[in-house]
Amino acid sequence: MPTESVFSINGWQLLFTLCNLLLNYFILKKFLYKPIKKMLESRKKEVEDTYARADEAEQKAVAMREQYEEKLASAKQDADEIVRSATRRAQLRSETMLSEARDTAAGMIARADEQIRSERKKAVNELKNEIADIALQAAGAVLEQDMDDESHRRLIDDFIESVGDDQWQK
Repeated sequence: MPTESVFSINGWQLLFTLCNLLLNYFILKKFLYKPIKKMLESRKKEVEDTYARADEAEQKAVAMREQYEEKLASAKQDADEIVRSATRRAQLRSETMLSEARDTAAGMIARADEQIRSERKKAVNELKNEIADIALQAAGAVLEQDMDDESHRRLIDDFIESVGDDQWQK
């Protein structure tokens, strides 16, 4: 048996292995590494684009949320203003109605006062007329008779009885 060493180095075999390794390296680099690198680059670009779109969508969502919150706050302010305006209008209408009612009541009171004054004046005039009539009747009765104190008193008593309670109670 030949006594060659298990670990011997053959120059041609080493050169062939080295050429084979370089050839494999260039072939793999050309047909495997570059396409894989391109695929990884395109995948990386797709992922970056996806993240960019996601960030853009998030920014749009945040902007829309801010707009929504502003519109909601504005709507709340508008609703509050509408309520305040309606309250003011109702209060003004209430005050107007109360003022009209006061004016109407004051007018009614003034007319009633005027009517009372008129009725009082009329009653006083009627009373004056009655007193004048009574005085004239008494004077007529006195003139018809010659009187002393006693007959004078009797005449007044007779007159009061003849006039009666009915005339005084009117």
